Amino acid sequence: MTHDDTTACADGDADRLSLLWAEGYSIAELWGRGEPVTRGTSMVEAAHLLLWGILSIVEYQVSKGAGHRYLRERLWTGDWIAIGNLEPKAPGSQLCRVPRFEHAKFGRKASAIGDGTAKYTGVRVVHALFDVPK
Repeated sequence: MTHDDTTACADGDADRLSLLWAEGYSIAELWGRGEPVTRGTSMVEAAHLLLWGILSIVEYQVSKGAGHRYLRERLWTGDWIAIGNLEPKAPGSQLCRVPRFEHAKFGRKASAIGDGTAKYTGVRVVHALFDVPK
């Protein structure tokens, strides 16, 4: 089941989504893979901070599987938003805001989010408050 918050793939949103995407974290980065990084979305002062390695911290502090549950819950409730490319990626396709999947599945290598039917790759996650006009 998805929560319809009007997936944005329209031309007018392309620049805004590209800017947001550049400040977000890949799925692998949320798990702490690769070199530590800091991005603009980490500067948001709110509950459920987005940081490099946050899912590994949750997994370690709470229980096995807690990192996936935490990511799934943050995306489903809209605290965090995901931006990526709908697969199969067509030439000239633009970034889209990934719909909220209740039972989302994740892939670290391709930074993917899907539900078994739809799949988005090259995904970056940003805090929803980062998308608020200043």
